[in-house]
Amino acid sequence: MISSINRLIIAQAFRTLIFAGPIFTLFLLAKGLSLQQTLTILSILILSGLIFEIPTGVFADKYGRKWSMVAGSFLSASGWFIWLNINTFFGFAFIYALFGLANAFCSGSDQALIYDELKSIGRETDAQRVFSRYNGTTAAAYGIAAFIGGFIASTHNLATYYTLFKMTFIASLIGFLFTLTIKETKHTAKGEAISHKEQCALQQFSAGLRLLKNNKKLRKIALFSTFAIPFALMELYQVYFQHADVPASWYGYSLTISSILIAFTKWHAYRLEGWFGVEKSMMIISTLQILLFCGIGVIIHPIAAIILFISADVIGNTRDPILTDYQNRHIEGHNRATVLSTISLLNNGYVAIMLPIIGWIADKNLSSAFLIITAIIIFGNLAFRIKSDDVIIIKE
Repeated sequence: MISSINRLIIAQAFRTLIFAGPIFTLFLLAKGLSLQQTLTILSILILSGLIFEIPTGVFADKYGRKWSMVAGSFLSASGWFIWLNINTFFGFAFIYALFGLANAFCSGSDQALIYDELKSIGRETDAQRVFSRYNGTTAAAYGIAAFIGGFIASTHNLATYYTLFKMTFIASLIGFLFTLTIKETKHTAKGEAISHKEQCALQQFSAGLRLLKNNKKLRKIALFSTFAIPFALMELYQVYFQHADVPASWYGYSLTISSILIAFTKWHAYRLEGWFGVEKSMMIISTLQILLFCGIGVIIHPIAAIILFISADVIGNTRDPILTDYQNRHIEGHNRATVLSTISLLNNGYVAIMLPIIGWIADKNLSSAFLIITAIIIFGNLAFRIKSDDVIIIKE
């Protein structure tokens, strides 16, 4: 493996060691924020990433992928340091906007840097294997951090919360230092296409909307992926666990278990269509998802809460690679990035709008928030149910 790629993988693994992951929402509530405010700053994170896509793409084009990654890593480490001294909603909102900018700097640049390094020595055919290793390593790092974080914060007090954030800052700082050691080969046109498909995002968005308007099947799949997919589970599960009296250490253990199972199910998700066909596989996943979210809304029991959360998280992620395949079947190669970016923007925009609304409802009644999410999922499945004909491509 190329030294620069190894260093990038190590750097990103350290950046993904979010030890505070299992107590994020609890920490913000302890600092006096409401659930609506907590989910609002998450919307700010999403919107910030969308807003800064274009300028960060221009930066990476001009100064290189390494320095784009360095900028993102530096902002992440700085954000965690400032986080330790913030106590207000507007302060946390600013940090989340900073994290959105950091994510925009790193988004795409990491993939292009890996591809370009392989391309420089004629090993671009190894890209899929290297990307799998890259994604697997960061997923493992997230799961490990969740396990450790859940154990350390088992007392659930501000002192242990701050310990986890300090550990997260140190890990992020180490990741930044590793990023500085990367030596970037002059990028190729092919790698540039991978990284900076965002730089003309406004034109892409317009072109993507036109294709969605003209392609009924793709539009239906895109709307299904927006309205029939659950959201806010990761932001609300900690409060749900509190209501269900789940042992404190299991806030992290549950996240670790779900991360491992998600990696496994995503790897094998493609088998579902072969076993059950398009309609039945979609129906099975959708039904399970509805039952699980409904269960979270009405069942308050520690063991049941753990099982329901893990199951809902795993099932919700299992459908992602299947829908990605269905979308790609209707998209031509020359504008694939354009349309996928448009669908991603629509999905993220929808989630950014809905999070504060669900947070406002959860402040009044947590069960109602989960039941309303369930109702939206049911609506999405009824209005945009995927049938076999929807995934068949008809060449004109």
